Amino acid sequence: MKENNRVLLGMSGGVDSSMAAFILREKGFEVIGITFIFTGSAHDNHHFVKDAQILSRQLGIKHMIRDLRQEFEKEVISYFINEYVAARTPFPCAYCNPKLKFKYLTEIADTENCYYMATGHYVQADLYKGEKYIFQGVDPDKDQSFFLWGLQREIVDRLIFPLGKFIKAEIRELAQQHGFFNLSQKKDSLGICFIEGNDYRKFLNERGIRSREGNFVDHNNLVLGRHKGIINYTIGQRRGLGLNLNYPVFVSEIRLERNEIVLSKFDDLYRKKLHIKNYYFIDNEVISNGKPLIVKVRYRLQETLCSLNILDESRAEAELLNSEAMISPGQTAVFYDGPRLVGGGFIESAS
Repeated sequence: MKENNRVLLGMSGGVDSSMAAFILREKGFEVIGITFIFTGSAHDNHHFVKDAQILSRQLGIKHMIRDLRQEFEKEVISYFINEYVAARTPFPCAYCNPKLKFKYLTEIADTENCYYMATGHYVQADLYKGEKYIFQGVDPDKDQSFFLWGLQREIVDRLIFPLGKFIKAEIRELAQQHGFFNLSQKKDSLGICFIEGNDYRKFLNERGIRSREGNFVDHNNLVLGRHKGIINYTIGQRRGLGLNLNYPVFVSEIRLERNEIVLSKFDDLYRKKLHIKNYYFIDNEVISNGKPLIVKVRYRLQETLCSLNILDESRAEAELLNSEAMISPGQTAVFYDGPRLVGGGFIESAS
């Protein structure tokens, strides 16, 4: 497709994507908004869809709706459930973005003859050695590059992120200045989008997912008590263990085959090496030159220097300069060259 000024923008009805539409229109782009429906029953009143429609009318841009509930159930929900059953902690956003959201954003952009695609993420897209990459946004509290490591080169080349050079307070102020007062006061969505109240245990229970009771043990295999099933626990968890010991303990390991949960003191949670599977690096040069990289294993975790070792086409290892605690199998390791996002993968284990 030839480059043009048409851009397809993912719109959630919130202040971020709405002001992204405003900024793009002000810059002269021909904007088309698309709102995806991922969850909810046919009887749900999807307020976010109506909000996006109202904003689109106010801006005078075309708006579209795409129902992806079946696809979301098949791809993301099944992945989410299977990971917990396998004693891993899933990270649905990192899975959903390449597998679903940006896949269909690209498909619809092609249909609508839009060369560019945009979202309200607080990240930047810029050139490095003549190629486009995703960079961290200027707002350290809102940077969302952590969620986008799985996007392929052909998608990144077409992406625009209008909010990357703003902090969140500036976007809310911009909305107020241009008469979108209610929008400027709208609360941010938090947690997992398809889980009400962010209680994944209730979600799994409603889906009929159960796991057997078993033993809490320490590293010497001394039984400390009984757990309620492995799906109810994650690495680093302290609350809700139901034990009365004389010292604080945390979940440090989940042994699926033996149906045991290992508890330890916090100092025993630190790990030095990440074992990674199903990785993707948009910059192959960082794989071959052995350059030290920055890795993040949680969205809010401080960045840590590491050395990367590619083992084969699907497995890699990262040696951390400084050990980190509470690293959960199933979560993601995201790699940076300075502020430039270069890749990531799913954590299989840590040692």
